[in-house]
Amino acid sequence: MAKFSQVPAEELVRMIIHCDTEIVGNSVIMEFLQREDMCVIPENTAKLMAPYSKDWTGPNAATSTREQDPSELTREDQVYLQTAFELHHYWKARMRALAMTLSFESEYDELSANLQEIVKVCESLRDSVSLMNVLGLILDIGNFMNDSNKQAVGFKLSSLARLGMVKDDKNESTFADLVERIVRNQYPEWENFQDEIGGVIKVHKANIDQLRSDAERYIGNIKNVQSSLDAGNLSDPKKFHPQDRVNIVVQRCMKDARRKAEQMQLYLEEMSKTFDDIMTFYGEDSTDENARRDFFGKLAGFLLEWKKSKDKNIAWEDNRRRMEASLARKRVNPAVTNGADGTGSQTAASSGAMDSLLEKLRAAAPQARDQRDRRRRARLKERHQVRVASGQRMPELSVNDGEKPEESTAVNGEHAQEPENKPECSSPTAEVQVSEGEDVADRAASMLQGLRENMDSDTARARRRDSAEEARRNRRMRRRVAGTATTKEGSHNDSTPLPPVPEPEVPDDTATVEKHNPESPSEPEPSKPDEPATELAPTPDEMEKKEET
Repeated sequence: MAKFSQVPAEELVRMIIHCDTEIVGNSVIMEFLQREDMCVIPENTAKLMAPYSKDWTGPNAATSTREQDPSELTREDQVYLQTAFELHHYWKARMRALAMTLSFESEYDELSANLQEIVKVCESLRDSVSLMNVLGLILDIGNFMNDSNKQAVGFKLSSLARLGMVKDDKNESTFADLVERIVRNQYPEWENFQDEIGGVIKVHKANIDQLRSDAERYIGNIKNVQSSLDAGNLSDPKKFHPQDRVNIVVQRCMKDARRKAEQMQLYLEEMSKTFDDIMTFYGEDSTDENARRDFFGKLAGFLLEWKKSKDKNIAWEDNRRRMEASLARKRVNPAVTNGADGTGSQTAASSGAMDSLLEKLRAAAPQARDQRDRRRRARLKERHQVRVASGQRMPELSVNDGEKPEESTAVNGEHAQEPENKPECSSPTAEVQVSEGEDVADRAASMLQGLRENMDSDTARARRRDSAEEARRNRRMRRRVAGTATTKEGSHNDSTPLPPVPEPEVPDDTATVEKHNPESPSEPEPSKPDEPATELAPTPDEMEKKEET
């Protein structure tokens, strides 16, 4: 009423009694005027308002006067006095009829749409052959999993909610996933049941009993207004306020309201019958309130679970196809796969070091130093294959074109190192044999082998040092034994003493090995002075020839 706070009390009373559009079309004002305390007047209020009121039901109500002046009351009391209090004998029926004229069209549209939607969904559930086939498939698979003495002829709709709870031995796929996969792959013509019964998702929250109650209330309200107009409080206009136009406004809409009420009754009867029949068709109790409330919810839950299973199965099948395609590519080209796996297994540090090493090897062309190193390694290999006993003369080694021959002493398998400042003479044929496209993998393997050898260098040096010392002891022992035998033989033939045999200086094998270390093949080595040759004691024949001379 705050909207009309500036309107005088007399003008506001006139608007209410005349049923102006500003009053009847305002839902807030209509709700206020229909309140219970406006329709039912307490006795205490009636006693206080009696001196200011006028009885409009009497014979000469228009000419009768009030005992007290209403202007003594407040503005709100004056409005209340001249409307709800003085017209209380038909006020409730009056306001109900006016409210009906305001809302009967909108309520009819809403209720009729809901009732027709329920009927449409029920018919789709009854006529869907695909749904029957899917439910039959579920029953067959369930009987297949059951024992022979536990075969079922049907199941409740509540069992559909448990399809997603039954899982396989790997706990990955559910019974609902299996049914959806079978239908989609083997019975694709059954998949259209989702479209046929898709309406259950829209109506699964609808309360059938509440919808029926609303429709009945709508029909009953129109009937009550018609009864009031025919033989009720609104039937005698003489008892109305002289300026009240409620009868004219209500009668204007009653014809359309009666027609809508009759149509609503038909919709309600059809909906009730169809819903009860479909519940009986699916084996549900139509008299159970809980079953009526959850009927559409069970089917809607099954439909939503079906869509989830379909998405899950499609994603799983796509992933499986990608994996099979990947395995096929690996079988066709296993070399690429092995290379990819090897690269992935390396750590970041090792892979980075390997990449940089391969780049350097690819960028570097074969050089003369590499050829010189290969020739030197070949010569050392050939020398190590020749075993020279102590005291024997070293065999001369063949050299390449223009190379200066050199001598080296080998003692019990231990050979001296060849100087690195030896002049290089490589033939053009040998240089042509070294291709610039040398296998990078072989060179990398050689360098890695060298790195591994360097890691064990300390242990190898100690082992070689021990071997060199043992070899020196063995040589000394053999020389002592040989010298003793020679002395005894010479004294038997001649008493001339033999000159002592000087012991040669044996170089440290550790230093020799270190000079052959592949870590620094290009460093020049200092020239080593020739070791004194080993002189042997003369034999008796040689001593006789010497004496004759």
